[in-house]
Amino acid sequence: MSNVINLSSCSHHAMLLYNDCSERELAFINYINQGLQEKQLCVYASVDAYNTSHLSKISRQIKGYEENIIKRNLIILNLKPFYDSALAGDLTPFDEFYIQLQQELKHRDDKNGVLIVADCADNLFRDKHFDQCDIVEKWWQDVYLKWLQQQEETRGKDQNHIINVICPHSGSLLSRHPFDKRKHRLSHNHSIIIDASSCVSSVEELPIRVLVVEPEPDHQQIYSIWLRSMGLKEIVITNSGNKCLDEILNRDPNKDKTVGFDVIILDTHLRDIPFVEVATKIANAKPDQQFIFTSTLPSDMIKQDIDSIGIKNNKGILTKPFGFVDLSSLIDRNIRNQ
Repeated sequence: MSNVINLSSCSHHAMLLYNDCSERELAFINYINQGLQEKQLCVYASVDAYNTSHLSKISRQIKGYEENIIKRNLIILNLKPFYDSALAGDLTPFDEFYIQLQQELKHRDDKNGVLIVADCADNLFRDKHFDQCDIVEKWWQDVYLKWLQQQEETRGKDQNHIINVICPHSGSLLSRHPFDKRKHRLSHNHSIIIDASSCVSSVEELPIRVLVVEPEPDHQQIYSIWLRSMGLKEIVITNSGNKCLDEILNRDPNKDKTVGFDVIILDTHLRDIPFVEVATKIANAKPDQQFIFTSTLPSDMIKQDIDSIGIKNNKGILTKPFGFVDLSSLIDRNIRNQ
């Protein structure tokens, strides 16, 4: 089985789709062994962790299990009490775990990060506690984004810890009614989707350049955090249409003019000039330029504007607020296959 993501390069909150429990366990073990090899703090957080026979089976397949437990490189966390609290809508144990995790990392000499494999949400979903599952996955996503923001704020200060949270979900279950209606909502609370039975196909490996035109400072920061976590080759963020045009049409002569941007993420609510003017000028100069548009307006209204100016490479319209996993999918699907 080849289902490895690069745990040492960037952070992820991954939705791991599996076919059966044996495949899920094997994926867990593979990731934990990979994390230990990368000298990361690994946390096996499972509802089954209270079961001694289950732990005995897992321990035989994790390299250096006892030694890593003693050295606190591997932590086993029983999520059964977390599951029970989540049923009652109480996430206090999760908040306490996050505080403990932060303290644990402070005592470690290395800065190699943390890997968490957590199956509470999966168990809630399989037991048809859908709302509680959503709450738990939303909590993990909030923690993940908070972690990325801390990474951004401490960039270059040698205080960074990469975080990878892997949450399994039954792919076969999500393909059946009524569970299939929940798949899209679940995917929104993850940064990447992994098929446990095959190689990982993700946008993190795309060597692409992205230009973001976004007037709101808060949104600019989120773009920066998210796109950096994807491992993109170059990210330039501007706050106006004129700056975008300068970047595309009047690049610094010291820069390599042959290197443009694979995709421009253009918001429709620019404060200086209309977005259609920006898109038209770029399309006239670079007919093959790829665009993704973002807006608070209905997508059909934006599509009319785009069609009216003859944009040929409209790769998608995202209506705010949108899940950044949707943006990742657009970049992955359209740029990889262009």
